[in-house]
Amino acid sequence: MAPLPLRQGIDRFDRALVGKENVALIANHTAVDRTGRATPAALRDAGLRLSCIFSLEHGYFPVAQDMEAVNKENRLFGVPIFSLYGATAASLAPDPTHLDRFDTVIYDVQDIGSRYYTYIQSLTLFMDELARRPKRLVILDRINPIDGITVEGSPLEERYASFVGRFPIPHRHGLTTGEAALFYHKLKGYTFPLEVVTVEGWRRDSFADDYDLPWIPTSPNMPTLDTALLYPGGCLIEGTNISEGRGTTAPFRIVGAPEIDPFELAEKLRTLELPGLRFLPLEFRPMFQKEAMKRCGGVYIDLTDRRAVRPLRAYIAILNAFRSILGDDGFFRMKPYEFVKDIPAIELLLGDRCLIDMFYKRAPLADIDEHLAAAESKWLTDRQEFLRY
Repeated sequence: MAPLPLRQGIDRFDRALVGKENVALIANHTAVDRTGRATPAALRDAGLRLSCIFSLEHGYFPVAQDMEAVNKENRLFGVPIFSLYGATAASLAPDPTHLDRFDTVIYDVQDIGSRYYTYIQSLTLFMDELARRPKRLVILDRINPIDGITVEGSPLEERYASFVGRFPIPHRHGLTTGEAALFYHKLKGYTFPLEVVTVEGWRRDSFADDYDLPWIPTSPNMPTLDTALLYPGGCLIEGTNISEGRGTTAPFRIVGAPEIDPFELAEKLRTLELPGLRFLPLEFRPMFQKEAMKRCGGVYIDLTDRRAVRPLRAYIAILNAFRSILGDDGFFRMKPYEFVKDIPAIELLLGDRCLIDMFYKRAPLADIDEHLAAAESKWLTDRQEFLRY
């Protein structure tokens, strides 16, 4: 089938929307129009008065790895860049003095549809500051690349709020960034002006590669669309000490540890008959991060059916298979995670006390499925008023 035509928010933006105002831009390398022109250049060429750019985790260009502070960046088109991801929790919010530089802020970043992804957290932190010093926010919307109908997981509980989840949406939420911003705006009772420049041509039941635009890796370890499809579950591995394949060419799809027999693990996983996945035994050597330069045993997780896979349920089962081999002693990451010291990373990621308890107790998958199915059904109803497509 021929690729479908698509116009993202930047392709439909009318510069008359901001007139002669001073404009700030929150963006990274994914902010391009359908010709490949960077959004800062497109705004400049349209005659906008671009006063500054705010970059997110990894920097404007995806040079920094996860949880690596981004400090000073080069100016872009002569415009200063301010990082929203430094070495402290305070660095995640904009410096209030920078708000003097603009009247309107435009947000243009490709998200991947998973609650943990930090770009949307940066947006909500910026919205918190806009509520204190009201300015207009314009979202140049982009598609949800892993489809907008499939949801999975349970809404985040407030006690687990962190930079991998700040408001009550499920692990795979099925929203665009614009829709998520509308939800957060109402949830917080904010009154500052918020406008969404919508996408034209997107179907909620589609994937990013159905369209006539290329996949741009959204961060250093999101190389393919299939990686993004698995990420609502794959990110859970960050809550452990096993390697999620960072430092390999297939992060979140290659997982393992030095003590693992790949054939034993693959057989355990095959017996689970997890829909949409196939497990291939392999050994690998991460070039950096966990188990750097060590030979690890594990599996390659092959995505065989995008419609059937339920990554959150699947990776819970995958982690439990690892636990059955390695045990729980030293299995979970206990050092600080995204600036949080007093809550284990796996709990921040799961974000739901009932689900956390079921996971720790290795509850049957059928029981976990029943719990999640009820939450998912409610979310599909609760999100309806914010849908724009």
